[in-house]
Amino acid sequence: MDDAHLIADIKQGSEPAFKSLFDKYYGPLCAYLRSYTPDFDTAEEIAQRTFVKFWNKREEIEIHTSVKSYLFRMGYHSFLKTIRQKNKRTNLLEELKYKALEEEEQRPENDLQAATKRLKKIIETLPPRCQEILRLKMQGFKYKEIADELNISIKTVEAQMRIAFNKIRDDFKDGLILWIILNK
Repeated sequence: MDDAHLIADIKQGSEPAFKSLFDKYYGPLCAYLRSYTPDFDTAEEIAQRTFVKFWNKREEIEIHTSVKSYLFRMGYHSFLKTIRQKNKRTNLLEELKYKALEEEEQRPENDLQAATKRLKKIIETLPPRCQEILRLKMQGFKYKEIADELNISIKTVEAQMRIAFNKIRDDFKDGLILWIILNK
């Protein structure tokens, strides 16, 4: 049976005619779609959707070229639609990831700012010498350098740092925030 008769029968709802058309063009359509996608499963899925759409719109179909060209064009448009949907999903996922990362970046910054304010208030309540030693430590000085700078013993630096850390630790239950602040 030629393509014109197959199409006429398909328009009338003939499933055997549709099966003949499917058997004749499914393989070539998959091969054609493989030229656009290296994934054989994707090519098969698009080809199957093309035939389903062809069947569902069988009464409206007007073919002015060959049936093969018509099916290939339908398959190509279905491929483009698949790519657009995939890109839309990818873009949406990327946007969601970006927003999640952005929120995550903002959250610790706000927590860090609040923690820094709290730390400054705590430091202001320390004795002046203890404040001075702690500030030098926060600037990156080692205990020995602080002792040399202030002309005091390392034991005094250690004792004052212990006082400062105990006071801060009592106010900060989260030692990680303290560590981050002191090691910036």
